[in-house]
Amino acid sequence: MHERSSVSHLCLVVLAISVVASAPVWTQSRSLPEAPGVWKPWKPFAASASTRQDQAATPALVKAFETELLALNAILRRASGVASPVGFSVETWGNMSGYHVAEHAPGQPAGAMMPLAGSLTFGAFPIFEYVRAGKTIREDTGETALQQFHVNQIGHGLIDRGNVGEWGGVDTDAFLQPLPQGQIAGFPRYGDGIVIARDPASLWTPLSRRAALDLVVKARQLSVESLQESVDKATARLAEVRDPAYRVKRMKEAQEAVAAAKMPNPQAFLKSIEDSIGLEEASLVKEVSPASGSGKALAGGRRAVREVTDRVAELSPADQAAPSCYAEKAPTFRGKFPSVIGPGCHPLVRPNYGYFNKTLPRSTPQVVIITPITRCFDTADKYNGDANSPSPAGCRANRALIETLDKDALRAWVR
Repeated sequence: MHERSSVSHLCLVVLAISVVASAPVWTQSRSLPEAPGVWKPWKPFAASASTRQDQAATPALVKAFETELLALNAILRRASGVASPVGFSVETWGNMSGYHVAEHAPGQPAGAMMPLAGSLTFGAFPIFEYVRAGKTIREDTGETALQQFHVNQIGHGLIDRGNVGEWGGVDTDAFLQPLPQGQIAGFPRYGDGIVIARDPASLWTPLSRRAALDLVVKARQLSVESLQESVDKATARLAEVRDPAYRVKRMKEAQEAVAAAKMPNPQAFLKSIEDSIGLEEASLVKEVSPASGSGKALAGGRRAVREVTDRVAELSPADQAAPSCYAEKAPTFRGKFPSVIGPGCHPLVRPNYGYFNKTLPRSTPQVVIITPITRCFDTADKYNGDANSPSPAGCRANRALIETLDKDALRAWVR
């Protein structure tokens, strides 16, 4: 018995050694910050069926738009800071963007009436190497901080930050105006983006005070509708529970269950069923009551709607048409949407759809917004690890690109 055990142990040891010997041996990767890199070929253009449909883009228009992005790519490729990559390789690609017509956006044009929108993405990927199975392998892939050039896109979510809490989930094209924040490499910075346009400030138009308050009304009405649905369901259930026929049915089902299961204490079980009916009725009464539960919340929601509609009624036509702003930290509703724009009140805007020149071909780039900026350009923030990374790839390459590209050529590309 001992001899067989020793043989088995020896076989396991031999098997373990053979497995280790046959497994590929990897070493930890080593970055190569001084290795020469390359500009890789342009990746296939991404234009999904849904984005083409959103923008009513024909194949010819899609091709024309890609041609414009290739011209932009040529401008970027000539930037001295990245023309001959060292420590990284460059990949660029383009795509068409979707176009959403918001439910609450009066006058927003259909996609077919807008210039084609899309993006060019620039990625500087680090060069590194590792050993696998005795062979040294060099790669220039992985993760990196991307720089995006958004063309003909001026809607919310691109460079603005934060939202108007009182608008809730209302589908609108209005948003907090991106504010000017100086310049980056001679280009104006707004919010989290660099804006290259004929007149950056005219990309957005003020949202009227009436429109801003109407969105609050809509958000509160949606809340009231949801609460009303809950109250209606509870009311219907209460009527069902109070119906004598329901009680008879429940007790009959309980008695049948007792007979089938041959319970030792059937009366206790039947009493628990009868008590549960009473408890459910009491709970539903509380739920629909205007003094508690959803009933109380519904009454409060209706008062909240009246609060806003009463405020709108107080405003003169001129006040309703005046530009609006949002003071997030104000403690009251009226304080959040004041009559006078002052410190701490952020202007509210919509895209200025009239900015675009309709006489130009739809594939023409009329504005380009470069994002993100905070991640790679805010080097003063010592906690910003990406911006202060020593790697020549990622953020350092992104900054070199923006700082050394042909600004006149880029401005001329934007018509």
